[in-house]
Amino acid sequence: MTTETTQATLRPLLADDATTVAEIFRDAVLNGTTAHYTETEREAWAGPKPDPERWRDRVGSSVGLMAERDGTPLGLMTLVAPGHIDLAFVRPSAAGQGIGAELLAALTQIARASGARELTAEVSKAARPFFERHGFYVLRQQSVIRRGVALINYAMQKPL
Repeated sequence: MTTETTQATLRPLLADDATTVAEIFRDAVLNGTTAHYTETEREAWAGPKPDPERWRDRVGSSVGLMAERDGTPLGLMTLVAPGHIDLAFVRPSAAGQGIGAELLAALTQIARASGARELTAEVSKAARPFFERHGFYVLRQQSVIRRGVALINYAMQKPL
């Protein structure tokens, strides 16, 4: 598999991006985590259909960035004050191309400028290696319930 390293364009993530956020989230969960979660777990996590309204307020109440290449949205990441990474999703077709790293680097700068002394995140089994490569360490393993199904994730932290 060839990995493209062309930089993405980062732009502010807006509440009006809710439909795109829903699409990227579903694609990342349903198709990007198959090695880590069962079909039942992925379906419980993603929900029965895209739900842009679920994302509108969440995106609107955070500082977020959308990564695009040639006008195509490929990934997003959000920061809630002062240093918590809330959403971090990249389309599986763009995985391994540096999109997540670009988003994390930009949000890290924003967090530092806002006075954050650490970054925290609650990440999936699929995302854990990415965050570890970028200096995060596991605080604890957690079990979250989505639509009656328990999903394992990790509370992680990185000093700034």
